[in-house]
Amino acid sequence: MATPAPEAGSEHQLVWAPGEVMTRIEQEVRPQPSLPRRIALAASGAFVLSWPPTFVVFALATLVAPSVTDEAGVGRVALWALQFAGLTAVAAVVGAALRRSAEPELDPSPGRIALRIAGHALVTVACAGLVLALAGLSVGQYATLTATLVVVLHLLPMAVARLLFRLRRRGSASLSA
Repeated sequence: MATPAPEAGSEHQLVWAPGEVMTRIEQEVRPQPSLPRRIALAASGAFVLSWPPTFVVFALATLVAPSVTDEAGVGRVALWALQFAGLTAVAAVVGAALRRSAEPELDPSPGRIALRIAGHALVTVACAGLVLALAGLSVGQYATLTATLVVVLHLLPMAVARLLFRLRRRGSASLSA
């Protein structure tokens, strides 16, 4: 591929590299993880980030309202949380395997964010429903626990992230003013 000759008098102007050069440089600076690596990160991340809060939700539900968990013990609640985290990890593996790129969107729209949260909440509902239904809980019991899980795992972190983002933006605006 021939490079065009520079125009006369353009030695002090900025020249952009072609797209293929930019892509090659980006791969050297920030390489994409391989598919097995993405799958391993998704599985371990989903398990580690879902088990502790799920256990806390189930344990607190057992302490506060034992009828919601059929007065399950700590060991049984821990087993439910492990099963839920395992199913969540399987869902994360499937998502990582189907995703085209590991690169996150730079500036996702609010609609796209809401859609992703809704998708993750549906996975939470499905996993929790499966685990808790197989544990013998009634529809009302696992609906209560599942709604609490959706709030703790998805809505609460989103609200905290938005609050921190607004505080950071407000802080940077006050520094520049």
